[in-house]
Amino acid sequence: MDYLMRSAADGYGYNERLFNGGIRGFLHTARYRFVQEAIQRYKMDASSVLELGCFDGKLIDYLPALPQSYWGFDANWEGGLDLANRKWGVRPGWSFCEATEPAHLGVLGSNTFPLTVAMETLEHIPPSILDGYIDALADHSCGHAVFTVPNEKGLVFLGKYLAKATLSKGARQCTPAEVFNATLGRMHRVARDQHKGFDYAALIRQIQRRFDVLEVTGHPFSTLPTALCFGVGIVARARR
Repeated sequence: MDYLMRSAADGYGYNERLFNGGIRGFLHTARYRFVQEAIQRYKMDASSVLELGCFDGKLIDYLPALPQSYWGFDANWEGGLDLANRKWGVRPGWSFCEATEPAHLGVLGSNTFPLTVAMETLEHIPPSILDGYIDALADHSCGHAVFTVPNEKGLVFLGKYLAKATLSKGARQCTPAEVFNATLGRMHRVARDQHKGFDYAALIRQIQRRFDVLEVTGHPFSTLPTALCFGVGIVARARR
């Protein structure tokens, strides 16, 4: 069970904590498999990609081929952009850029992309600027968009909360009332703090302001109801 106990405080890096095998690695890799399968299912054009929350560009390994153009934006927590530049080097048409507010995507100018991706990122963005990021992604999208986010409510929340409280050193603190309300799905009664209080259903409504949502599917087990899945995958099309 040691892999469940690893935290940044122990000196473990992001990739080591999330992807080094075991149950945790399987669950966190599921979002990449979801994007990969969505590209195949919808025959998406992945020749030019915009990614928000790219970290070290791991998504590129799951694309059908190396894209001609790739722009990755990240807040650069734990040095993800430095890893990306070391991993991929300098390539024409590729850029890894730091972004901590929607205006930072303005460097794209008038460029648009047939594939836009944001995996396990939108839940970390403060609610006050989330619409701004969605608008920025929509403004630079001309095809499909794929979003993945965690499920932080209902029985899934309760299971994850109890597991983290028991096994993890980095469990977020919730009051008994917040645990009760999150388990019932009453997310408006839970204080927001990144994953804490995040409601994927509310996010879908925000995405629908600028995109046509084509699919909402749970992962890693798509045969289960979305509400019983660890993560949620959203496939959309830019509305221009």
